[in-house]
Amino acid sequence: MNCLNIGLPKTVNKNTILIITGEDSADLYGGNLAREIKKLSPDINISGVGGRQMRSAGVDIFCDVSDISVVGFWEVIEKLGLIRRLYKQIIEKLDSGNVKGVVLIDYPGFNLKIAKAAKERGIPVFYYISPQVWAWRKSRVKTIKKYVDKMMVILPFEKDFYKKEGVDVEFVGHPLLEVISPPSSPPLQGGGRGGKKEICQEFGIDDKQLIIGVLPGSRKREIDYMLPEILKASSLIKKKYPSVQFLLPLSQSIEKDYLKNFITSEYSYVNVVKGKNYDVMKVSDLLITKSGTSTLEAAIIGIPMIIIYKSSMISYCLAKALVNVIYAGLPNLLAGKEVAPELLQYKMNAKNIAEKATYFLEKKDRLEQMREELKNIKYSLGEHGASKRTAKIIINHIKNINSKTNY
Repeated sequence: MNCLNIGLPKTVNKNTILIITGEDSADLYGGNLAREIKKLSPDINISGVGGRQMRSAGVDIFCDVSDISVVGFWEVIEKLGLIRRLYKQIIEKLDSGNVKGVVLIDYPGFNLKIAKAAKERGIPVFYYISPQVWAWRKSRVKTIKKYVDKMMVILPFEKDFYKKEGVDVEFVGHPLLEVISPPSSPPLQGGGRGGKKEICQEFGIDDKQLIIGVLPGSRKREIDYMLPEILKASSLIKKKYPSVQFLLPLSQSIEKDYLKNFITSEYSYVNVVKGKNYDVMKVSDLLITKSGTSTLEAAIIGIPMIIIYKSSMISYCLAKALVNVIYAGLPNLLAGKEVAPELLQYKMNAKNIAEKATYFLEKKDRLEQMREELKNIKYSLGEHGASKRTAKIIINHIKNINSKTNY
């Protein structure tokens, strides 16, 4: 359902679990979790806020995540009316008496309010994929401790963080390990449909030449901020490496026509493919990627990267004042050092991007060193099966409550 059509409350089936997400990557994790819950307890109805992935897993979607997904502090103001209407609808579902548990996936500004409402109604609250409270707004830990029954984290250092705060927490491993098939040795071979040669043939590029993957983000606003400087940098890189090839995997939610204002005839050498992020990563020698989930995906696959980010000046200034971590990229946070270079806000310009790319491309041993360090980051994320472990925790908790109530 499109959130813009939110109106009268929908009926909620008995024995329902709500899953609430706020962005595309959370929709992917929510979909995998829903499948595992259904395997363990087929009689449970799952309803929630999500997208294509959750819908394909049999979740009754009453609001599409694309309608509420926002970037930055300032941009959320534009969606306030819609978000308030969604909150009211979820409260009506909680009041139905049929919701047996609420699973919250990231999206803390909204989800912590849902946690409070559910807890006040005696409904178990599970938080899967922690808000980055260790990076900013640590005060939210008190809210989590008060209203969340079980926190299930996907980054290894988060378990110790929450334990120190007295939160019931368990490290379940990272769900990305379930959806990414890492290439076999050597690093740029393997993959779901074949090796580098086969993927390059499909893309119409030469697998013997240098390839740079470009990931400017999955939202139009991110593309607006970052793609122009990336394209200018590509031109500078081309002057030094004329045969270098550029691949841009465009998000499924954005039409190719949107790029016409950016990729003019001057940049006709940039190959745009719809989706297929992982295939682009697997064949790339180097990535220029927006800070976010894509950096961790690249780390798991083992592809060297330059991490970039730029937002509105208001959002950037607010973030700078509130965030208390040294690095923006998850691989660097996990490693505790700058494995992949970061170019943020005013440093994210064509000259700097081109210089960093040239630094790595001119000597292969620099790329190899980063690949080795990325392997260690991947190993720190635990084993496959995060969704299954999380589903077991949720179902067992609900069953224990039901058995006590029945008794």
